[in-house]
Amino acid sequence: MAIGVLLVLVGGAVLFSVREKQRQIVLREMAGPSDRSSPLSRAIAELVGTAGGIYLSLNLARDFLALSVPDRVAVWPWRFEVEPLAAVSLTLALIQPYVSSLLRAIKR
Repeated sequence: MAIGVLLVLVGGAVLFSVREKQRQIVLREMAGPSDRSSPLSRAIAELVGTAGGIYLSLNLARDFLALSVPDRVAVWPWRFEVEPLAAVSLTLALIQPYVSSLLRAIKR
């Protein structure tokens, strides 16, 4: 039951983040010419690329600083394990479109 709730929450976060990214891409396209890929496919690709870039950066920083980070962390009260760097990178990638929109609104 609890795992199902977590999956719904993560799925919802991914959905909302991809929709925000898609909205930003559509607004960017209105300003100039675009290529043939759809805004949804580009939003998903950017989300995965951002999460991957953050993950690699965190991994390199961990190795450079010789930090001890566990390979797996149990998520309480749900009974499953996640890789902490992957969870942090995905969370930051999901939040990034909203932070970008907030910063753009503050500049105006």
